[in-house]
Amino acid sequence: MDALTRRSFICGGAALAAMATMPAVAATGVKTLKNGKTTVDLVANKVLAQVGGVLELTIKKYGKVAVVRTSKGVKGFSVINLACPHAFVTVKRSGNGWVCSPPGHGSEFLLNGKLKVPPATTDLKAIKFTANSKLLTID
Repeated sequence: MDALTRRSFICGGAALAAMATMPAVAATGVKTLKNGKTTVDLVANKVLAQVGGVLELTIKKYGKVAVVRTSKGVKGFSVINLACPHAFVTVKRSGNGWVCSPPGHGSEFLLNGKLKVPPATTDLKAIKFTANSKLLTID
């Protein structure tokens, strides 16, 4: 096991401090269907009306996931698994993206899950979904 570096400690502390200023958004209008799919009511979750809006939720099939509004229109979403593909810990929201905080290795990802800073070598895992103007369905 590697020792905690000064950089990791400071980065972790900064990430926690940044998260403290972000309001928590409770997911409403989320249903698990009998076929295992999950639906998110877009009208009930106003945070997803604006580009950059993020709704975090837990889905039995995937664990912690985020629905991210990436652009306007019904196809302007990303659904990503919040498990770091390198350290296998849950990434945390940090500014305009995600960070794999200790005990992770400090990888950073853009809000849509694209890799920004290694040591991870891949993006956060994208999850298939469909959407219309009122409902987003996660496969």
